[in-house]
Amino acid sequence: MADFVHVAARLRALQRGQAVPIVSQRQLVIQPHARILTLLAMAGEDTSVHAVALGRFGHPPEINVVADPRRRDDQYALLRWLLPFFEDYYAECLAAGTFPQIWVSSAGALGHLDTLADRLRFTDEDDIKRLGTLWTYAGERSPVAGQQVLISATTVLRAHYATGQQEAEDEHLGSLLTWIEPPAGRDIFAAVATAEAQPMAVKTDPHFDRTTLQPAIEDYNRARSAGKPESVIAFNRARIQQMLEGVIRPIYAATQRAISLLTAPRWQLNPALDALADQEAREFERFMAAREAGFHLPYHDKPKAGAMKIVARERAVANLEAGLLRHDRSAREKGVVSGSVLRAQIVDIRKEKIRPRLFEYDFVLSSHQDSLHLRAGDELWTLDDPKISVRIDDVERRGPFTWVTGRVLDGKNAVKRTSLGITLDFGPKAPNWEGIGNDLRQMSVRLTNEPWTHGDTTPAPTPVNRPMPANLLAAVESLA
Repeated sequence: MADFVHVAARLRALQRGQAVPIVSQRQLVIQPHARILTLLAMAGEDTSVHAVALGRFGHPPEINVVADPRRRDDQYALLRWLLPFFEDYYAECLAAGTFPQIWVSSAGALGHLDTLADRLRFTDEDDIKRLGTLWTYAGERSPVAGQQVLISATTVLRAHYATGQQEAEDEHLGSLLTWIEPPAGRDIFAAVATAEAQPMAVKTDPHFDRTTLQPAIEDYNRARSAGKPESVIAFNRARIQQMLEGVIRPIYAATQRAISLLTAPRWQLNPALDALADQEAREFERFMAAREAGFHLPYHDKPKAGAMKIVARERAVANLEAGLLRHDRSAREKGVVSGSVLRAQIVDIRKEKIRPRLFEYDFVLSSHQDSLHLRAGDELWTLDDPKISVRIDDVERRGPFTWVTGRVLDGKNAVKRTSLGITLDFGPKAPNWEGIGNDLRQMSVRLTNEPWTHGDTTPAPTPVNRPMPANLLAAVESLA
């Protein structure tokens, strides 16, 4: 049902010929010192860096181009040029008690950087390994819910706007920006088609490669192999750089434009982001401390380390959802539509005396929602003040209403001051980012004894005390 809200927004954007905002609050932390990193890879060389543009928000980029990244020495020279920028940036963030933030144009560019980080960590050059290690922090954080380090401009814009095109088409940053700011007096689809002609990820246009770039690279390599004067080689190198600068500068500028749109005053503050920023700073400090202590990053996690990361990611998903439901109005309304949030009116408060000066309270709630995800035994918390938790005892559908009865567990004093007829929103418990330690300890205990499903020893069969029925199929059918 929550997807229906997004579909409606896309239809409205298609009707208007312009993207429509789908939230009123900012959906991510934007670091004022964030770095924009734009990389181009050579066609067929997914782990190469042909050109790079690096800069801060509001500043022009510093660009470096290698004529042929297949030449290892030239490729490594470009990577060594990048290393001081990231070492200094990470050191500044660590000293300030905050975290770095790297912006790329799209999810494809994000994946390219993550792949590069893995590859560079296992080269035979210490400085190249160092760059791969620094990039690995961003790459490892990227799949974690609520992470604020490695940011894809298209992903973040899609969290704020809905366009009139398919979701896959939104991954082209140029077309996405065209929907958000369409040119006046021009058909939106014609404008989008023009924008899509400009590459916005990590690969150049195949026609450009065949007709322009590849001949220039061949001329450069031919001049080097033939021992031509340095002036001839430099001319061919400058020619390639000019070509690639014409591709990489628009991508960098589009990423700058995306950040500018997201820092506009129209977006209201989102208190849910404060906890995400604090958590990111702690994660960054732990990562850098581990590197200074000499702990190396493996290529593949061992089973226990992998299980721990899965636990951490699951906790991050739960914390992010709980935090957004409390502070993000859009997430709250989507939760009401999907049924993950119970919005109900208090119909009755039942008071039961257990012993002198000890009472139990039951809520009887009524809701218009028809897609609630509730079961007996679920524990829900109020998403606003007063802080009350309820254990669901019974859920009953009565015509257009859902009646819910629940025992109050926490906040009994607040219940005494609660009036009948008011509407409350209930959802998951408040996020506890620092409580991940308890989950990790619990998983560590579970992994102490390896389960038989992960070992070589098969457990002995359990004897069956009851006799086998003569007709097994009939016995199963009789259970229905």
